[in-house]
This record gives sequence, structure tokens and C-alpha cells, in this order.
Amino acid sequence: MEPETAFHLVAGLFIWLLGLCVGSFLNVVIYRLPRGLSVSKPRRSFCPSCREPIQWHDNIPVLSWLMLRGRCRRCSNHISVQYPIIEALTGVTFVLIYHLLVVVDARVGMQIVGLSDAPLVAAWLVLAAAMIACSAMDLTAYIIDVRVTDVCMVAGILLYALWPNADVTAGTSASPISAAAAAAFVASGVMLYLTVWRRGGDETDADEETENLDSRAQADNSKRTTSMLAAYIPLMIFVCLAIWLIAAPLLGDSAGPGIGKMAVPSTLLIIFAAIVIAGGQHRDADQEINDAIEQESPRARRVALAELLWLTPSILAGIAVYILLTYLPAARDGWAAAVAWKIGSLHPIGGASYAVLGAMVGAAAGWTLRLVFTLAFGREAFGTGDIYILAAAGAAGGWDIALVGLVPLSVVLALAGWMIQLLLKSSGMIPFGPWLGLGFLTALWLNRTMAEIGGGYRDAVVATWDQSPRALVVAGAILMAGGIIAVVLARLLRVWLESRADPDPD
Repeated sequence: MEPETAFHLVAGLFIWLLGLCVGSFLNVVIYRLPRGLSVSKPRRSFCPSCREPIQWHDNIPVLSWLMLRGRCRRCSNHISVQYPIIEALTGVTFVLIYHLLVVVDARVGMQIVGLSDAPLVAAWLVLAAAMIACSAMDLTAYIIDVRVTDVCMVAGILLYALWPNADVTAGTSASPISAAAAAAFVASGVMLYLTVWRRGGDETDADEETENLDSRAQADNSKRTTSMLAAYIPLMIFVCLAIWLIAAPLLGDSAGPGIGKMAVPSTLLIIFAAIVIAGGQHRDADQEINDAIEQESPRARRVALAELLWLTPSILAGIAVYILLTYLPAARDGWAAAVAWKIGSLHPIGGASYAVLGAMVGAAAGWTLRLVFTLAFGREAFGTGDIYILAAAGAAGGWDIALVGLVPLSVVLALAGWMIQLLLKSSGMIPFGPWLGLGFLTALWLNRTMAEIGGGYRDAVVATWDQSPRALVVAGAILMAGGIIAVVLARLLRVWLESRADPDPD
């Protein structure tokens, strides 16, 4: 066995165990935050039924749940299979990210060459943990706690600042666009402080929300007829996938035709199936969310315009800085010097500005979707929680991961999952958080391929513009018209499906 292969096996096993432990903590986050509880107090995990602390030997990820047969040692009440599934899913996702970043160098331009690149890997692991937490809360109660995405975004900025090889992003960080993004980021922080943080955020009745969530959980427990065998199946699948990914460097192509290379697409396919199954479950919150959207529809456009007004200072700040750096060489040189500033081998401003650019590009994409489609159709088109997810993904994964992960990957995956759910006569609601998370993972897997395809299209567009600009404008207009027609047809299809599901009794 070659030393590099042995290293990947040991490191993959460590990353898997780390993921299992992080998944155990994510269960605390997923349970407590929507109920208004502190993540740190009490320090020990407790049984959801009897509220008694769980001893350390009963809190070993996955294994303890299996040994206790899914029940509390004290009260013998059922403990949801969600807990070990989250742990196993986090473990396999961590291994998947390690495999893509380190083993196969899937990220173009950011190849991992040594331990000095640990901050980059850590940023992706933080993103994975945040996506799993947000996805679980979105699937269970359509809640995305922005504290999770905020932690991910801040961690991404700090980790990129601590990345010794941040000089690979120097060209992007030194551009006027990056400076404009930094200005918009600061302005957004000021606006959030003045309008949200200083007032303590959106006030909600934590006790009432806790009561609603707990009552739903008790109702689910009373209806649960899932056998232990059915609970074992997803756990064993995730464990086997993790082992497959860990062993992939050893398997290569020698053990069979592409058996090592099939680990990644197989893992993504299983995660897709898991989201379809989990998202297709009927929830009490389905009707509540649908009713809330319908009630807010008459004022949806006014809300969108108010949000656009709220975004105006950030937009103007970005435009002003971009113009300043474009037409004032001294300002441009000053920004370039700041980005190139080093402390030893670190480029703190350059790395942090790259992450900030990613956060703002992701947020801008989300806000654009939300405002354009809300104003066009008079219904909330994209949740603000999803915008926070995009910002976090841009900061931790990069601006291109956020954009490609959103369009086309997350949208296509969500539509495919929704169509399967329709065929299975499952829930018609689409919690988008899980699809965003899967979209980011898929974007990482396809990063090199999509970069090559994008480079080809870019060269073709440049050549077409040089030879016949009018043809390019016409093609763009046709694509825009096609997109509008597709959206209108999708809207009509949704109305038709709703009319078929709820026919008028008259």
C-alpha cells in the first residue's frame, strides 16, 4: 500500500468519526433552536420524553441508539430514529467532502496539497454541518434558524483568512467587484443592526412554538409503527457508503470497473432518495405554511418592494465602491495592496474578502429570485432563510458553488424530487433547504466538469460577440423569453394540479 493511500484511509476514518460526533451535536441544535432552548444549557443531552440527562455511554453516536433499541434507558419511551440518521448522514457527508476535496481534487483551482489547506477543508465541513441542521429543521417544521447560517458564514470568512494558500484567490479578491461586495457586506451588517439585531430580531412566542413542536412530536410518536428493521436499513446504508468512500482510494479501478469512482454518485443518489422520502411525509405544518402564503399574497408585492428599499443602501454602497475603484487608480491600487498584505504565509484580507464576495454573490442571487418572482406572481417565491443559506454557502464554499448549486442544480433536483413525490402522491410542499444542500455537494462533485463546460461556452460567447453581436443579443432574448414561458407554464401546471387535488364541490 502506498503511503498516500494509507494516509487517505486513516484520515478518512478520522473524518468519519468526527462527522458522527458532530452529528450528535447537530441533533441538539435541531431539537433545541426551534423550541427557543439554549444549545449550551443544559450541557448534557436529555430524553425528549422524560427530560432526564442521557449518560455518556448512552450517547455514543449511532451505536447507543442501536444497543438501546431506540428507547430511553430511564423511561423506555421511543427515541426517534431521526437522531442516529442525522449522525450517520453527517458522518458520510464529511467523508464525501474529504474525498472530493482531498482525494480526487474536485475543486478547480483549490487543490489540497497538504495540512496547510486544513482551513479550506474545515470551511466545507462547517458548511456541511450547517446544511444538515438547516435541512432537518426545514423538513420537520419549515424553519431555518439564521443563527446556524450566520455561524457558518462567519466561520467561512475566518477560515479563508487563516488559509495560507489564499493567494490562489488573489486575482478575484483584488478586483473592484470584490471591493464592492465588501462594501455591500458592511452596509448590510449596519442595516441588520439598525433594523433587526438591535431590536432583538423578530419577536415570537417561544413557549407557544415549543408547545406546537412538542405536540407534533408526541402525535408522531403515537402514530409511529416503524419497525426496528426499517430503522436499521437507512443507518446501514449510510455506514456502508461511508466505508465505501473511505476505501475508494484503495479500491481505485482495480477491484472492478469503476467501483471506486462510483462511490460519490451512489452517495449523492442515496441522499437524493432520502430527501425525497423525508420531504414527502405529510406534516401538520404543510397546511399552515400554505395558508400563510395565501394570506400574505395580497401584500406580497408591497413586502417585496419594502425589502428592495431595505436593500438599497447595500446596493448603493457596492455601486459607489465599484465606480471608485474603476475610475480612480489610487483607490484600486490601495485595495490591491490591502488584499496582497501578508502575515507570514497568511493573506488575511485577501482570504476573507474572497469569502465575503462569495457570501454577497449567494445572497444577491437569492434576493434576485425572491424579488423578481414575487413581484411577477404576487406570491412569496423564495424564503429569506434560503437566502441566508446561499450566503453561508458562498462564504464557506465559494461564489461559484453558491450560484451553480442554486441554478441549475438545486432547482433541477427539487423539481425532480417534487415530480417523484407527485407520482407517489406525497406532500406537495417543497422544503427547499435540503435541495440547496444537495445542490452544493453536487456542484462540488461536478466542479471540474462544469468549469470545462463553462469555459467552452465563455469562449464561444466571446467569439460570437466579436463576429456578430446582434446574433448574441437575439439568442439572449430567445433564452429570456423561453425562461419566462417556462415559468408561466410551471405556474399554470401548479394551478391545474391544485384544482385536480381539491375539486370544487359545486
